[in-house]
Amino acid sequence: MAGTAPARGFTLIELLLLVAVIAITLPMAGAVFQERLTEYRSASAMAHIRTVFAVAREQAVMTGKTVTVCALTASGRCSRDWQNPGTIAVFVDTNGDHRYASGERLIRQIQWPLKNGELSWRASLARNYITFESNGGTWQNGTLYYCPESRDARAARALVLSHSGRSYLPGDSNDDGIREDRLGRNLRC
Repeated sequence: MAGTAPARGFTLIELLLLVAVIAITLPMAGAVFQERLTEYRSASAMAHIRTVFAVAREQAVMTGKTVTVCALTASGRCSRDWQNPGTIAVFVDTNGDHRYASGERLIRQIQWPLKNGELSWRASLARNYITFESNGGTWQNGTLYYCPESRDARAARALVLSHSGRSYLPGDSNDDGIREDRLGRNLRC
C-alpha cells in the first residue's frame, strides 16, 4: 500500500512518562504560586493601609482638625489588637478622646483585607491609635507590622510612620529575600 501515512500518536510508555513528569512538577509549581500569592496579598494590603494613612494626614491638613486612625471595635473604641476587630477607621476626633462617637465625621472605614496572619502596631508612645494634627504631623511615630499565617519572614511587611506623618514601606536592602524594619533589621515573624 503505497502512499499511506504512518500512524501518529503516543505510545503507552510516552504517555506514562508525560504523566509522571506532570505529577512531579505540579506540586512544585503550586508551592511557588502559593508563595507568590502570599507575597502579593501582603504587599497589596500594606500599600492599601499606607493610602489610609495618607488620606488621614491629608484630611487633617485640609480641615485643620485632628484626625485619628485606629483599629476600631464595635463599640467605637480604638483597640490595641489591629487584627481582630478587622476594621480600621479614619475619623475626625473632635473631642480628642481617641474614640469614634456619633457626631464625629467618619472619613474612611476599611476591613483589614487579610484574614490570615497578624497585624500589629508598635509606637513610640505605646498608643493604640495614630493622631494626625492639623500640620500633618503625628506624635505617635511607629511601625505597623504584618506577618502571614505561614510565619514566613519573606512575606512579612512593615509600614513605618514618622513624626512628620509620612509613611514608607521598607525594602530589602541586602537582597536576602527578607525586608527590614526602619533600623535595617530583618523582619521576623
